[in-house]
Amino acid sequence: MKKSKTPVPYLGIYATGQRLEIRPYKISDFKALQKSHCSRLSAVNKFDEPIPTAAEADYESFKGRIRRHRAHGKDGRHFVFAAFERRTGSYVGQIDFYTINQELRWANIGYHFQNQYFGKGYASEAGRLGLKIAFDLLKFHRVEVGTELDNKASQRVATKIGLRPEGVRRKFFPENGGIDMSFYANNAFDWNAEINP
Repeated sequence: MKKSKTPVPYLGIYATGQRLEIRPYKISDFKALQKSHCSRLSAVNKFDEPIPTAAEADYESFKGRIRRHRAHGKDGRHFVFAAFERRTGSYVGQIDFYTINQELRWANIGYHFQNQYFGKGYASEAGRLGLKIAFDLLKFHRVEVGTELDNKASQRVATKIGLRPEGVRRKFFPENGGIDMSFYANNAFDWNAEINP
């Protein structure tokens, strides 16, 4: 991916890794998402939930979701990318960036993968591609992720993709008397220094 001075338009973003391709959802992805959703295994833990986009049984509702993705990507609020196996075209999950502060160019990364693909390193590959998109194409300065303290799998992905532990934010979410969250982050300066030493 080439570096540019201004962010690349959301619908123009496409990235490939060794096994995956990352791009905005298309309406034509509906059948691939349904097939992937139907192949899910039994939930492995409390953090293993179906991807909402894939769970939609109604085609019109799915089209509405894609229209919202495009509108939010255009105004810089939320950038959602589907992840597909390059070899088979199978839908494996998604990466998204939610803008926390546009002026500070600060975003939260989310990664959500179908459980039949757990343990294959897809989340880490997609996360690294996602950070390259975030820093090089979307021009974010800071990217962070918050995970519940016992979500060890998500924490492992965070460190594997190049996010650094920053500590715990106490009672970050107000539910159930307050939920503590571990945070991991990186910034464009350190990211570029690490990939171009």
